[in-house]
Amino acid sequence: MRKDNALVIQEYLALFSHLISFHDPVLRTHLDEIGFHPELYAIPWFLTMYTHVFPLQKIFHLWDTLLLGTSSYPLLIGVAILQQLRDALLNFGFNDCILLFSDLPDIDIQRCLQDSIRLFCATPKSVVHRTYGNPSEEKVSTGSEDHILIPPSQRKIPEGRRSVSDIDLDIGPRTLAELKRDISPKISAREFLELQRTGNFQVLDVRQVEEFQRGSVSEALNFPYPSCLDSSGHLSPSAQRDKLLDTVRSKNRIYVVLGPRGNEYASMFAETLVHSGIPRVCILHGGVEVLRTSGVLVIPSPTS
Repeated sequence: MRKDNALVIQEYLALFSHLISFHDPVLRTHLDEIGFHPELYAIPWFLTMYTHVFPLQKIFHLWDTLLLGTSSYPLLIGVAILQQLRDALLNFGFNDCILLFSDLPDIDIQRCLQDSIRLFCATPKSVVHRTYGNPSEEKVSTGSEDHILIPPSQRKIPEGRRSVSDIDLDIGPRTLAELKRDISPKISAREFLELQRTGNFQVLDVRQVEEFQRGSVSEALNFPYPSCLDSSGHLSPSAQRDKLLDTVRSKNRIYVVLGPRGNEYASMFAETLVHSGIPRVCILHGGVEVLRTSGVLVIPSPTS
């Protein structure tokens, strides 16, 4: 079956945007504010695997590493390039950014590779889950923004009718509209459960207090959305907020936003965190429902 490359590149750009949010929320917020989106500069990067960007001697060096990585690794090379240009980008407006990328400054390729490997190792694998890159999936068109690839095993049960026990621990197919709607990436329940063994994460539960008290992940912080925000849309002063800001100092800690399945509050709260400059924010795919049969939900202590 012929693959629609336009859908592939759109998905790639959306995942790239998620990774910028995840690793450098301050830069993502600034670029969004000036309207400088990846569609304006990154398409040639991914279509040509950076042959459009680097001279031949650097391409050989880059590809030696690139060919050993997964299909998501080129995205992290892009993030590493942005981080080399970070100081300039944060001080530039839209026109300056256009000029910068029309004649890209010399990039330290060795530093770029080192940074991209570091970023790759710090990125949960499921947050770059691809729908349109899997040749075993079947494409179903439901509109210009809602093309979706659905494996045969998932086509028989409509999403709204699947029971909790049927919900997959892995991330299933997603529409481009869904992917573009979120500013932060989603992590699969399977990888989240594996992450629990490391302890280097913090769950932020956005459900209302009553729901939170019926059961959440151990040590989760409760930020009932939207009442946890002040009139300007920032986190209201609270003991929970102070705990969160304290944990931000923990290097490489991952923040997993937990909410009800199908509710937009988790995505909206994640966006608030990104705009607050908090790195490594992701959303649990499938919401709290996907954890109900996993045995990880506990009754929070009164101080949680």
